[in-house]
Amino acid sequence: MENSHGWRLDTASVAGSAVFSALALVLAGASQALGLNFPLIPYLQFDVGEVAIILAFFIFGPGPALVSSAVEFGGLLAYGQNIPWGPLLKLFALVSTVAGMWVGTRLASRRGEASLLSLASWSAAVGAVARAAVMTLPNFYLVVYLYGPPAIEGIVQAPFSLVGIGLTDLNALWIILGFTAVFNVLQLLFVMVISSFVLRVPAVPRLRVGGRAPWFATVLRESKSSTAEPFR
Repeated sequence: MENSHGWRLDTASVAGSAVFSALALVLAGASQALGLNFPLIPYLQFDVGEVAIILAFFIFGPGPALVSSAVEFGGLLAYGQNIPWGPLLKLFALVSTVAGMWVGTRLASRRGEASLLSLASWSAAVGAVARAAVMTLPNFYLVVYLYGPPAIEGIVQAPFSLVGIGLTDLNALWIILGFTAVFNVLQLLFVMVISSFVLRVPAVPRLRVGGRAPWFATVLRESKSSTAEPFR
């Protein structure tokens, strides 16, 4: 029996979570090795590993995507950088992204949006807003209480100066938090574009994992059949 809500964790979903968790860790390690840093705030790094989380979301649903996120968190604690704050912030980012994307899929379903492009667009839009909003609080703590504004300003002063943005004691915190939110939006858009290319491969919607179609195909099919399904 297929589940359009995507929270079920059966044998196939658990196995899929394990595969995508391993892929996320491999790609995250590759991203760290490549040094895909955000130019304006160098301690922020684009993570290709999130592509695996996005694919787990669309193929198996939000539940398995959260499991994959938790496993990646554990892997980053063991092998990542800036422990424990880096992995912990990554976990906050992934959980808020998955939650926001799930809300986006439900909104798209209620509107009768019946294409992968519309489903991905709604997921990306709501996921980006949720991620940027949720991540503002831990980043505020990071800047103000953990490292201190002077230390962070010392790291980002030169990159901002190159683009004509001067940091002062009055504006530095809000500029850093604002561009951190921009980074979080760009990170999600970056991995969504890569994931969309994979999901649009003709063979993907025809996959059968544990006898079920990919989760996004189930959502699209239900969206086509009804535009008035209650939000659940």
